[in-house]
Amino acid sequence: MIALVAIEIFAVFETAMALAAIPTFMRVFEADSAAVGWTGTAYLLVGAVSAATAGRLGDIFGRRNVLVTVLAIAAVGSLISVLASSLWLVILGRGVQGMAAGALPLSFGLVRELLPERRVPFVMSLLGGVVPVCTGAGSLIAGVLIDHGGWRNMFVAATAMGVAATLIALLALPRTPGITPRPSVDVVGAVLLAPAVGGILLGVSQSEDWGWSDPRVILAILVGVAVLATWIWWERRVPDPLVSIALFRNRKVALATAAAFMVGAGPMGAVSILAHMVLQLPETAPVGLGLSPTDAGYVLFVVAIVAYAGAIASGRIAQKMGARPCLVLGTLIYALGIFLWMFLDQSIAGTMFCLALTGLANGFALTALPILVVEAVPVEHTGEATGVNRVTLNTGVACGLAITSVILATSTVEGTHMPTHGSFVTTVIVFTCLSLVGTVLALLIRGGRTTVADEPEATPAKV
Repeated sequence: MIALVAIEIFAVFETAMALAAIPTFMRVFEADSAAVGWTGTAYLLVGAVSAATAGRLGDIFGRRNVLVTVLAIAAVGSLISVLASSLWLVILGRGVQGMAAGALPLSFGLVRELLPERRVPFVMSLLGGVVPVCTGAGSLIAGVLIDHGGWRNMFVAATAMGVAATLIALLALPRTPGITPRPSVDVVGAVLLAPAVGGILLGVSQSEDWGWSDPRVILAILVGVAVLATWIWWERRVPDPLVSIALFRNRKVALATAAAFMVGAGPMGAVSILAHMVLQLPETAPVGLGLSPTDAGYVLFVVAIVAYAGAIASGRIAQKMGARPCLVLGTLIYALGIFLWMFLDQSIAGTMFCLALTGLANGFALTALPILVVEAVPVEHTGEATGVNRVTLNTGVACGLAITSVILATSTVEGTHMPTHGSFVTTVIVFTCLSLVGTVLALLIRGGRTTVADEPEATPAKV
């Protein structure tokens, strides 16, 4: 358990620190925000494919072996960025770093494989709760490293963390056998999944810079949807699929996947933009508290700690009552926190209170979603199911970011890009409603532990 938490800390730090360097990259490489934004987009695209495929490969070949591999490749990506002489080499390194996104579904699979069933929900909550804490801490540490030595120091630290995580996985985790006899690897499914997920995410994530009406955005999304349909057709017919579509005929898995998208597209995506905007825009703006980036970082780090407390509480509740009540509670707290923000945004104390509520909800939701999937699927499909759930969540976050940007851009102060208070209120109302839709989906999920094997019509092919 300690080894897995340490690995996840390293993996999240390695990926979170680069986001804080975007303004520095713009200055050093004399590039605009659209070009520098690819340092995040490259990671997002590779990470989506890694999260979806690494879990299944771990199910087949042994989760420890695949975990060691993805961590080592991610460390190489950090090293590429250290040695980069141009922005595009930094982007290449960030893309290779995206392999680290496969660590979380692999860790979930290891928890279920190696620990007693009664301990699984709590340990999964520890792993899930690490993500928001390390995201906040990673931004702070990156700022210190950049201010006291330059951006390369940040990637040197990320490389060292990646190597340390790889060694911990290699030396501290027991070898896991995987499925025997070995099924064949669905190479076609893996090849199709990359452009399917990548096309959709590329279109959505670039919509803010390119605009929703841009032919590149429309083409990327259409290609992604078309390839996704082809991928689903293929996965339903191949004997040993990369992702068993039959798993998603299970009511609990399907609703948990839909809830993951709704949580991402709703409060999780919105708050990530609104928090920085409200905290850092000047006090003279319609919405803004005038904090420095460092002070805003401290506020968000405190929020991340609250999120971790929520994750631990969620794990305890899930251990005793199942994960369904945790997701219901998390979506309701999301709705409450975002709604109250509409009235408290002019106060630092009020904003911190609302962000603390959304952080608490983050902890509950990030823990409950993978546990719901684990409660519903056979152990040999843990990696692929939790990986797809994670990709769905991240796709929702990308959609939420795009939706928030569009709403805020519809009404700005004349002569500036600053949003009006009316556009902020509209955003809050929209995402309060989306949070409540997530609550409805959570309420429709059956309580208790069920597996696909319990439903004859949804039993996946034996391997």
